[in-house]
Amino acid sequence: MRDLTLKLKNSVFLFVLWSGIHMFGQVQERPFILVTSNERNQVLDKIKNQDWAKEIYTNLKIKTDIEVKLFFENPEAYLKQLPFNWKEGEKGEFPPFYKTDHVENGVHKNLDNATDEEWKPAALLINYLQVALDCGMLYYVTEDEKYAHAASSILYSFIKSVQKSQLSDWHSRGGWLFPYDGFREVRVIGYKLPLIYDFIHPYIKKGGKSFDLIKNKNLDFPFNEAQKVFRTYADITINYGQTGSNHSVLEAPSLVYNALAMDDEKEREKLLSYFLTENTENQDALNVMAKNYKEKGDIWPETSQYLNHSTAILVKLMLVINRYHPDLKLASKYPNILFALPRLDYFVYPNNEIVRWGDGHRKGTAPYDAFDDALALAKMDGLDEVVDKFAPLLATAMQKGKYKRHDMESVFWHHEIEATPASIQLPRTDRVYHAGIVMQRNLSETQKPEDGLMCFVGGAYMIHGHAEGMNIELYGEGQVLGVDNGRGRYAQDIHENYSRIFAAHNTVIVNGSSQGEGGWSNLGINTVKLISMEPKVGAEGVSPYHSFSQTSFKDTGGNKAEATQERTLALIRTSPTTGYYVDVFRSKSKLPNEYHDYLYHNIGDDLVFDSKTLKFNATPNKYMSNANSIWKGRTYRNPGWHFFKDVKTSNPFDDNIKATFNITKLKNDAIYMQLHIPGFKNREYTKVNAPATFEAPKPYDALPTPTLVIRNNGSAWENPFVVVYEPFNENEKPTITSVDKIENNGIYKGLKIESSVQSNHLVQYIITQSKDEVFNNDELGIYFKGTFAIITLNEKKELQNIYIGEGEKLIFKNEVITTNTDKSFFKVY
Repeated sequence: MRDLTLKLKNSVFLFVLWSGIHMFGQVQERPFILVTSNERNQVLDKIKNQDWAKEIYTNLKIKTDIEVKLFFENPEAYLKQLPFNWKEGEKGEFPPFYKTDHVENGVHKNLDNATDEEWKPAALLINYLQVALDCGMLYYVTEDEKYAHAASSILYSFIKSVQKSQLSDWHSRGGWLFPYDGFREVRVIGYKLPLIYDFIHPYIKKGGKSFDLIKNKNLDFPFNEAQKVFRTYADITINYGQTGSNHSVLEAPSLVYNALAMDDEKEREKLLSYFLTENTENQDALNVMAKNYKEKGDIWPETSQYLNHSTAILVKLMLVINRYHPDLKLASKYPNILFALPRLDYFVYPNNEIVRWGDGHRKGTAPYDAFDDALALAKMDGLDEVVDKFAPLLATAMQKGKYKRHDMESVFWHHEIEATPASIQLPRTDRVYHAGIVMQRNLSETQKPEDGLMCFVGGAYMIHGHAEGMNIELYGEGQVLGVDNGRGRYAQDIHENYSRIFAAHNTVIVNGSSQGEGGWSNLGINTVKLISMEPKVGAEGVSPYHSFSQTSFKDTGGNKAEATQERTLALIRTSPTTGYYVDVFRSKSKLPNEYHDYLYHNIGDDLVFDSKTLKFNATPNKYMSNANSIWKGRTYRNPGWHFFKDVKTSNPFDDNIKATFNITKLKNDAIYMQLHIPGFKNREYTKVNAPATFEAPKPYDALPTPTLVIRNNGSAWENPFVVVYEPFNENEKPTITSVDKIENNGIYKGLKIESSVQSNHLVQYIITQSKDEVFNNDELGIYFKGTFAIITLNEKKELQNIYIGEGEKLIFKNEVITTNTDKSFFKVY
């Protein structure tokens, strides 16, 4: 094995840390990584007197005693089940382990799509090392040396065999036992070894023996060889991999734990500095990663499952190091990392499913174990605000059965929660700034999820992001109805050539050529920019019934779109159980012969048009021009719509259209999404079956997703795409009876929407303009300078209310309104 000095030979072991010089080395007796010997009596008392701790310990002991019994019945047979490659071993020595490798078409790849057979060596190692770690923790609690002997024998075997393999020299992602995926190796194997060593150290230090299956006898533990192995796994994190993503976070536990396993205090300090302050070409340190949390409430700038996971790991490691060296006060230095933990809980629909962007998932749970870690860390550093934030959230989660402590780390670190339960209050609007997302939410006074309304618009480049343009999702009747495709397994055709590019999203494709360009996986897009919104984040809102956002996007990927876009999305509640969305999408390209395609995907059985004059014909080749184009490396088959099936297209059609997505196969009542589309010239309509939507409610996760595509030949700016969406269920009728566009000199300015709500007839004039534009219509008696306004009348044409989302002045007949500096207004008449 090559000499792994980590460039430490000439290092000066003095580190300037923040405001002064701190030496981490402390004369401590092991264990001290997760828990110390001085804390043992506290742990025993907790197990004795607190039911949750007793249950965790008891379950661990029952499970582990089965393995320990098997080990002592025949240590040789037990250890020989490790994935040794006996064919390559030399007589009288430990053989190497089988490598864990995934090969596709003769090419070695990372292990994202490894088969069960390919993963088998890893699975065995992970299982055995976990047994050893469990034994180590039980030795700490019980001081029974049978556990230490079993754990040390497994660790002994691993240390002897792993050294028979050559560490990869591929610093991008190479490994030791996973030669093409060291990034995964340190996450599933590398971090366990030092923890085992730390727990059993008192046993092996005093001469406790380990079973050597080659010599078939108990021998002294190989301390120096173990130190080399720990050093190597630290090296895989420090000098392998990539920066600028969650990879540095995911590899950090292996770095921190292996650093703390070093017996030389100066080397321990140096290796720890690579987590705290010393950045390399392959690994970001905490001081760099913390820059993602500049403001309170900032989150890790990736997609949902990565942002919480990354933050949770950082909080745990901060706690581990704070416990090792309390003078660092890492929570006081980086409090915004802790405040980031609950943020994902705010990005949920009324049914508690997660707003989805990029590779994010639809479902998830709050990282309550990380809340526990944050609480412990905050108490150490005296951060009362953090304590007051997390203690009630944990108390609530425990009271409702959402959180139950489940591992020995909880027994080591956490105590009974003394706080009054409190729940998160979801705001009317919110933003995910790095994702360009603007959310609108309107919960019903009925408090039923099926009566809630919610939507968002967004799009941006990030690690694990999608090239999606200015995308929306729409919620209604207890389900996310207007969906993006989500994601399945990485590196598959559908993932690379559909799920994460334009055609899988509710967006506009320009000239058939919208695509990502540059950045991570060549999926770079511009960020959706907010022009205006009401209510603003954190504000109550001027109206309980209305909200809106207006955003912009530059479609500049490649060289064939070159478009400017603007999207106005409004949420309008008409009763505690009814409401609708208005979507106005403007798009124009600076290139000649432009055309624009508006896409909307909705879970369901089918899409049915309510028009006798609108005829569809099969057009199977309409979206197939890129179906066989190059797919290699960072080149994809943009925009991805070759995945559409059953493609049927209308002739040019300029009349109003009503269409309905039918969703009848859910467990509960059938639900529907009805669309009202004002007619414009140069429009044609296509209905297709898109691929099934990942994580959709069953059975729609396995059925095609009905999708509407509207093509506009020429610019779609002065006459944009305009669609009104109304969700309803089988026990009620849709409330909207008519939708007509309002124009000035042939230019779209807004809508007149009539609806029948609980025997009340409503007429609503909705003005949707670009910022600072003016609408003046003497016939309607309306003047409006601004972006968004709604005038609501009853069936007698009597004024009911006026809402101005953003504007300076509105006149309706004799009513004259000039807004204040907020430029918003609401009044009931």
